[in-house]
Amino acid sequence: MKKSLVIHILVILIAAAAGSMIAKTLSDDYQNKISPNRSIKPASRTMCGFNKFVADVQWMLFINYCGSIDSIKDQNVDEVYNRLAAILRNDPDFQKAYEIGALMISIKKSDKAVELLKQGTDNPRLSTNWKIPFLAGFVMNHNVPKEKLAELIKSIKADSQWFFETAAKRSSPPEPHVISSLMRAKAEKLMNKKWKTDINVVNEKHALLCAWIDEATASTKIKAGAEEANFSVVQSSVKDMNQKLLQLAAQLKKAYPDNQNVLNTIAYMKTSCMKGQSACEACLATYGPGDKFCSACGSPVAVYGICEKCGVVKRGAHCSACGYPPKEAEAPAKAPAKAPEKK
Repeated sequence: MKKSLVIHILVILIAAAAGSMIAKTLSDDYQNKISPNRSIKPASRTMCGFNKFVADVQWMLFINYCGSIDSIKDQNVDEVYNRLAAILRNDPDFQKAYEIGALMISIKKSDKAVELLKQGTDNPRLSTNWKIPFLAGFVMNHNVPKEKLAELIKSIKADSQWFFETAAKRSSPPEPHVISSLMRAKAEKLMNKKWKTDINVVNEKHALLCAWIDEATASTKIKAGAEEANFSVVQSSVKDMNQKLLQLAAQLKKAYPDNQNVLNTIAYMKTSCMKGQSACEACLATYGPGDKFCSACGSPVAVYGICEKCGVVKRGAHCSACGYPPKEAEAPAKAPAKAPEKK
């Protein structure tokens, strides 16, 4: 009888202790009102495994309080941020808090949203999540005011290109919108700068083409096994790199047919990235061996890949129609030199 009574008392004490800890944790929402600038750190006190449970409860209260992104105004955005911070203090691995919660405050508190997403990106237990870094780059590009951008980049030591590149590395193969965002971030860095010795970047489309050419060059270095080759998103995500380059180049040439920077870029692209393919000078559409006219625009093209003797399209080293060039006759084997006779 006494033994069972002791057990009952211990159970009651444990339940009371757990309940008090949960209640204290849930009160963080109100403590944050007093100290809104409190840093977001994991819960320092031992929660006996209740951290994630408390975070789940707080998340339900958070969703109930916020409703939708439209309900977040200047008057309540601080409290929304504090509630979100309380969740992440108890469970830094709460992915929905980053993916949904940070996005909900990204309009009114874009810099704070990026800071939260950077913490999620740096979390080693979330190293396979590509959505968190992608959202960070997206918010940084679209929501953070330009006057705050430089200070934010310095503070978190990351820019949108770093976030998009991290997202691309984590998604295999990278999602198309991740690739597009990454390349636009790279192009933005090339704006109004000298790309090559004789090429100045003239506008966004031109910068995008230059960025893709750099990416194609990086991909070529990777395939060749070069030690200095860096990460290339096109290595596994863009099946026909040349077609992508030609598409961008054709649009640019059509819009700026007389711009020397554009023409020099296209010429550089052909020599550095288009080896093994020929493109129409007029519209930059590719054509095959033996073609005399472009199938896209009808312009005459430089013929290649035909037999010099009979004019038939060659499929290998020798013409299948006439055998040209003839196979070289094998030289007769030399007789082994005789050893000198011993005297």
